[in-house]
Amino acid sequence: MSSVGKNIDALCTKCGMVLAHIILYEVRGVIAQVKCKTCGAEHKYRGSKPRTKSGEAGKERTRRVGTKADEESRQAEAAETQRWLQRHRELKENAAIADYHMTGRYQRGDVINHPSFGIGFVEKILEEQRMDVLFKGNLRRMVMNYHAREMA
Repeated sequence: MSSVGKNIDALCTKCGMVLAHIILYEVRGVIAQVKCKTCGAEHKYRGSKPRTKSGEAGKERTRRVGTKADEESRQAEAAETQRWLQRHRELKENAAIADYHMTGRYQRGDVINHPSFGIGFVEKILEEQRMDVLFKGNLRRMVMNYHAREMA
């Protein structure tokens, strides 16, 4: 016998409390969708057991252990940050810092100021239009000497 249209107490995901709901539909005799009679939100039926906060249940939250790749990534970022800090300390007070533009031409050793990434040091020229730049925290591949093809 279907219980669609009947009232049921359920956890409202919007209100965050156990409130009166109307059963909207069932799947193979199992309540699937309900509508809160208080706020009108329609959502999956999640039973009538309210969520407990981590401190209430007496359980302490455990820190998720990352993968080995995550740890290696963090270590690489820390090493890049240390390299950047060293280069930044060695930067002379009156050193030339050029604003970065895709159309600009740069050489290894140049210091640039990127509008989003900040101060960067040109580490390596890869091709006519590509270079690696050391910014605080990571090495980024950047475009340089870029000239958009003129529209015919």
